[in-house]
Amino acid sequence: MVWSGRTESQCAFTVDRTELDGETEQEWECPHGALEGKERCPFHCQPEDVPDSVDVSEAFLDAIAGDPTESRQDRKRAKQFIGATFDVLDLSNAVVDAGDNHPVDLRGATIDRIDCTDSEFGQRLDLRGATVTETATFDGTYHEVDARDATIAEAVFTGVTADLVDIREAQLDTAAFERATLSGIDARDATIGTATFDRASVIDAAFDRATVEEGSFQHATLEMADFDEATFGTGDFYHATFDEADFRWAEFGTARFYGATFSGGYFNGTSYDEAVFERVEAERLYLPEVTLTDATFADAAVSMKLVVHDSVFVGTDFTGADVERLDATDAAVLGAEFADTAIADLQLDGATLASPRFADSTIDRLRAADVTCLGTVRLHDCTVGTVDLQPTAVGPNGVVVVSLSETAVEDGAFGQPDAGAAVYDLERATLGTVRFEGDGTNSVLDRVVFYRTRFAGFDFRDDDALDLEGANYCLHELDSALRDGLRAALAYPAALDDAVGALADSTDSAADEPATVVDLAAEQASDGALGPDASATFERLSTATAERIDAAAGEVTYLRAKNGANDIADNTAASEFFMSQLAYRRRCQSRRVRDSGASLRERARALARWGMNAFLFVTTGYGERASYTLAASAVLIAAYAGLYLAIAPALFESVGQYAQLSLGSFIAFFLGGVGEVSDPTVSLLAQSEAFLGAFFVALYVFALTRSVSR
Repeated sequence: MVWSGRTESQCAFTVDRTELDGETEQEWECPHGALEGKERCPFHCQPEDVPDSVDVSEAFLDAIAGDPTESRQDRKRAKQFIGATFDVLDLSNAVVDAGDNHPVDLRGATIDRIDCTDSEFGQRLDLRGATVTETATFDGTYHEVDARDATIAEAVFTGVTADLVDIREAQLDTAAFERATLSGIDARDATIGTATFDRASVIDAAFDRATVEEGSFQHATLEMADFDEATFGTGDFYHATFDEADFRWAEFGTARFYGATFSGGYFNGTSYDEAVFERVEAERLYLPEVTLTDATFADAAVSMKLVVHDSVFVGTDFTGADVERLDATDAAVLGAEFADTAIADLQLDGATLASPRFADSTIDRLRAADVTCLGTVRLHDCTVGTVDLQPTAVGPNGVVVVSLSETAVEDGAFGQPDAGAAVYDLERATLGTVRFEGDGTNSVLDRVVFYRTRFAGFDFRDDDALDLEGANYCLHELDSALRDGLRAALAYPAALDDAVGALADSTDSAADEPATVVDLAAEQASDGALGPDASATFERLSTATAERIDAAAGEVTYLRAKNGANDIADNTAASEFFMSQLAYRRRCQSRRVRDSGASLRERARALARWGMNAFLFVTTGYGERASYTLAASAVLIAAYAGLYLAIAPALFESVGQYAQLSLGSFIAFFLGGVGEVSDPTVSLLAQSEAFLGAFFVALYVFALTRSVSR
């Protein structure tokens, strides 16, 4: 049976137009002819009522083609199939490009399967409110596919080229857009089970408030992308490329942005169960007011700025990141890892720093005013250009350790909190023109640990807070009251790691509060055991609280302090440090003398060196104290006078004459010889005193000249 849409009998199907978008008429009547013996056209009959001789798909294309002689209004109505019902609508290899711009109107249609493989539509394909119970395949070139509020079980847009795909408020079980080329896609408020945009290219993408259970955008290119308030079970953007990407207030179960590229990425207020920003490349990346647990920014490269102010980073990994400016103002950085990172400008004002770890990193400028520091803030093997660290609160137990082991700091200031203590551990650190600031009333020297520290321009005189003179130039002693607090601070990082791990494994939403993690770590740190590294550090710091330092370390520490003082012509400090250096060298030699494992020759050599060291200290203060030479000379003169009296008590009538003999013998080198003495033994002793007198005079000239030259 042959059917023509231009039959005399009219299809009886009508629909209330108020249910259709943008329509004002009350009722729409189908413009197509009815089947012979039927009240409806083949598009509005139930599929089982359509005769086998009628090919519904061909009839559909024939109706779309229309009659060029018809009026514009009739051509528009001929392309309307509102509320139609199709079993299979096969439009594969079809070219739909009528002489008008009226849409192919399938609003409200019910279709089991629609196949547009290799088809071309020059006009808009209107599927608003339509239902596709099986598969809708679009593979070809389209002007616009409008599927707003549609319900589609499986939408296939693989390889499609279109100006616009509009699926606002639509519900799609699966949507496949692999390798699609779209000028725009509008998926605002849509609900999609599985969405695949792998290797797709989209100029303008809008997914505001969309809900996507499984979303894959691997290697996709999206120039302008809006995902405001979108919800993702999983969002996989592996190596996706964005010009401007807006994810503000989006919610992710799992977010994977591994290798993604952004000109600008905006993630304000987003939330994540799991987040991967590893190897991202961006000019600008914004993640303010975000909470991230066990997230990673490893090897990320941000050429302009990474803004994370007011955010919370729990156990976040920044290993290998290269960031021009990292703005973490008022952020909470809890146990974050910064290994091998490069940051030109690190802004931490008002932040909470709970045992972050910086290792092998370069920071050109570190600004951290009004920060809260918890546990141990570690910067190991780092290079810091300028630093301004001003803690306002510290803990637990009122102590924080700022560990700068083997770190070079060129310039800046390290401050103290109003309550509690910030202990700066400078083990093998290198200090440039750095200042240690306090409240101006007390020295902070007992809160700074100089241990094998190098000095490259560090000026003790430029920092009244240290008060070296008041501490008798002692660099290695800590306040003994800090011992228990130091232990808690060193135990805190491991306790925090345990708390973060418990948070990552927890399903209790109450545990998501960062304060819970911080408080739990503080509680565990009070009683927790120290690991090997922390235990070694605690032992070293405990020795400092007991006003001791290992002899070898003491010698090196004061040697480097002396060299640093010499470099800036601080002669007084250099003199004091030199004396301390040699004093600790004497202790090292004493330890070698007592070493039962050493050979006799080694012990004898050490004993000789110890004796020479002790002699130089007693007689000249290691060349720094001419007064020591005068005192030693006076003792020597008195000793010889007593010796003369003991040997020849009848030689003179009074003790004063023996003193005169001793003094004269001591300075005989300048008088031209020792006076005649009848007792040969006394005469011999007088000659020896003359020799020693000349030697002590030389020592005095040496010490005096050295002191004056300083």
